[in-house]
Amino acid sequence: MTLDEDQVLIKKILEGNRSSFEELMKKYNRKIFGFIYRMVRNDQVAVELTQDFFIKIYKVLHKYDFEYKFTTWAYRICYNMIIDHIRKNHAQVDSLDDDCVSQRQMLESENYVKEDGFEFVARAEVNEYVWKSVDRIPLRYRELILLRYLQGLKYEEIAEVTNLPVGTVKNRIFKAKEILKTEIEKHGMLG
Repeated sequence: MTLDEDQVLIKKILEGNRSSFEELMKKYNRKIFGFIYRMVRNDQVAVELTQDFFIKIYKVLHKYDFEYKFTTWAYRICYNMIIDHIRKNHAQVDSLDDDCVSQRQMLESENYVKEDGFEFVARAEVNEYVWKSVDRIPLRYRELILLRYLQGLKYEEIAEVTNLPVGTVKNRIFKAKEILKTEIEKHGMLG
């Protein structure tokens, strides 16, 4: 069996190489923080949950099965942590009227690694509007949009992470896109 880059790091970590875990953290910190932040919409909570995620990963890494992609396994753990947090705190996250967090606030967070360059500046306004629209859709749709388009997971991987059938994942992503299209059209952003 050929190991991918993540699995090579995991093997080293399991052999006691701490710097390999730091390398794994650096590789995924931004993505994990961004995913958590978009789900909980609170900078401090996202920082805490990101830290908790990496602590948990370190503690359960010995249970990782090398037959599967590390990212799918890791996102499932992250997803479950977020859902547990939302349930425990009775977080109100499904309101379409909730405008409490904008893309700009996320980008200005000192815990979010900022992207530099002209291309980012050119896309910022459109991105901010689209992500603000994503923030307003119900959680059961938003989480799938984030996993698919922000984290780049395939439908099958999303199904594994969320414990939903692939057909349900596809249907909800389709429904989420319809909701987003309606929202964007309502604000005159589509011609």
